[in-house]
Amino acid sequence: MAKNVDACSILSFSCLTGISFQNQRFSVNTMASDECDALQNDEVTVLESIYPTLLTTHPNPQGKPGRLLTLTLPITLPASTQTHLSSTFKPRQSTSETPTGTLTVDHLPPLILRVLLPPIYPLSSPPHSISLRAPLPQSESVENKGNWLPKSVLKSFDSMLGQMWREEKEAMGEGQGVIWKWMDWIINGDCLVECGKIVDGVLNLGVPPTTDSSAFLASLKSYDATQKHSEFERTAFSCSICWENRKGNKCVQLECGCIFCTQCLSDCWTLAITEGTLESVACPSPPCVKQRALRDKMDSSSDVPSDLLESVVGPQLKERWASLKERRMAEIDPSYTVCPRPTCQAAVPPPAMPDTPTSAAPSSSKVIRLADFSSNPAESDPAPPEAPIAKEDRWAAYRSCPKCHFSFCLYCASTWHGPHTACSFPQVSGIVKEYLSHPEGSMERARIEKQKGKANIDRLVRQWQEDEMNRQWLEGRTRACAGCGVRVEKSHGCNHMTCGRCNAHFCYRCGDSISPLDPYQHFNTPGRPCFQKLFEVDSLGEPINVVLPEPEVEGTGDDFDEMDQWDMRLLVEW
Repeated sequence: MAKNVDACSILSFSCLTGISFQNQRFSVNTMASDECDALQNDEVTVLESIYPTLLTTHPNPQGKPGRLLTLTLPITLPASTQTHLSSTFKPRQSTSETPTGTLTVDHLPPLILRVLLPPIYPLSSPPHSISLRAPLPQSESVENKGNWLPKSVLKSFDSMLGQMWREEKEAMGEGQGVIWKWMDWIINGDCLVECGKIVDGVLNLGVPPTTDSSAFLASLKSYDATQKHSEFERTAFSCSICWENRKGNKCVQLECGCIFCTQCLSDCWTLAITEGTLESVACPSPPCVKQRALRDKMDSSSDVPSDLLESVVGPQLKERWASLKERRMAEIDPSYTVCPRPTCQAAVPPPAMPDTPTSAAPSSSKVIRLADFSSNPAESDPAPPEAPIAKEDRWAAYRSCPKCHFSFCLYCASTWHGPHTACSFPQVSGIVKEYLSHPEGSMERARIEKQKGKANIDRLVRQWQEDEMNRQWLEGRTRACAGCGVRVEKSHGCNHMTCGRCNAHFCYRCGDSISPLDPYQHFNTPGRPCFQKLFEVDSLGEPINVVLPEPEVEGTGDDFDEMDQWDMRLLVEW
């Protein structure tokens, strides 16, 4: 009986065994799927806690199994990296090529990955990459299209995701979550080193064919600056004035690297601008103050940028600072001057230097004189050429105020009178007198020469000295007519003078006008300075204030009679 088992029993046993195996396999798959789902939940939760703004979870379309993620991965280099841009989009084969642009960056635009996590990830299947892009950073003025990395590099990044999963499975015996490891590989910039884009610390990028090189360079700079500013605002710093820790959005970082809270720096600079101490409108840290003390007063390398100053103290104090700075520059730099308008008083910079030299070139032509033919040939040896005399730049005195646009003369401070009209005498006289009052070779003379120009000062001094000698001669030998002002020289006779131009009567001794009806009353009135001074004689009885006739030069061909030599001569003022 035991050996005769009927077919129905065997069939029922085999069916029960198959059902048991299927149930066992279904239960194993269900357990594995539940474990993978739990591992995925843990991995996504950890990633969202570490990178809350870089990870986005999407509902899987049409209810398909798995998870759909979008990863936005900005690249932060470990240190400031010099970047060379080449005109081709292909990977650079040699670092000796001349780049079309160079910059130093710490941050690069993000890579965007869309990845699907299968139901059996991470134990039995790697993540499936759907797309990987490196879009150019967008700006308000330019719409950038395309990727800043070539497709070949992006493909190598994409394949690295699956390779990392396989390496983990070989090492651990089963698959592990690799999303975080791959993200860290991208964010830290290790991907650029392994793919050969960073060689010897230099990042080599190709300009995308759809983008101009200058626009690509500007977009990278703009993105790097934006990321640095955002990173600064998120970081806490200790103010060097109040020594309190504050977030970067309430602090200011100067170009020297020192950081202060906005309130402390605003109080410091506001007080300095109000009191007019422009030297204090800079970094207030002791090391920077010591460095500025050793610099030249005209060194503007430590000046605060105007936009930064305005963000700290406001537009009104910024305008006052700019005005005081211009006035200070006019006081320090001899080439600057001040607008002569009382309502303006703005600093006026010197004009741009001419492209052509103002010195006279030696002439190649020779002036032929009659004396050259009559002189002895032995005595007509050519003399050494004289040094060329500098030409007078008649526009050197022209100045135009950048604030009120008033055009004036640098020497006389009057409205611009043109290059062919001489300056008024008093102002030029004051400039020359100030110049001559200082010792020769002194710093004061050097300052005036730099301010007005050496050639112009020499010309003004020569002209002033000549005019001064003429003035002294006129004042010592002549008297101005009381009617028309013509200078009159008395050769002999009394002090009662009659002008030969306007027929006015005046006293040669004091210059006052006298009545033509009774001209001698001026000399006969007691108590007047000219009382009994119609004729003036010295202690020996000789007349004074008399101009003796100049001796006649023989051979001049002039023939004057005696009466002409003793006539009154009229001298017109220079």
